[in-house]
Amino acid sequence: MYMTNEEWEQNNQDYLKESYEETGFTAGGYAVHKLICGGCGRVFYTTIYTKKYCHSYWCGNQANNLRQREYRQMRRQDLVCQCCGKKFTPKRADARYCSNSCRQKVYRKRVTDAASTQNEHIFFRTVSRSVENQVPPPGT
Repeated sequence: MYMTNEEWEQNNQDYLKESYEETGFTAGGYAVHKLICGGCGRVFYTTIYTKKYCHSYWCGNQANNLRQREYRQMRRQDLVCQCCGKKFTPKRADARYCSNSCRQKVYRKRVTDAASTQNEHIFFRTVSRSVENQVPPPGT
């Protein structure tokens, strides 16, 4: 069965470590490098000089996620809560309120304002109908 260089290195880390420590950077004619994985932080040995991660797919994704998270966190700026006016650091890019309670207060205010405008409309309609149905005073 065919085995890739990466699979061979994963299976033979002990051999590469011994070669690195005994012969000083060579194993069977290849230079051995001692690296710290950019994804998980483990020490590993490799003959591939461009390799950065011990498990390229999994650790590469982990490192990329970490870099992206740090980049997003660096770009975040303090915002002012639209409800209470306090400064806060948002956890999401689309945050507008400092807490769930502020978000809920604004929602309740918005709902009650909408309901009160509907009630005013109904109130004015009933008042205008009652005025139309009134009998004019005698003598007019």
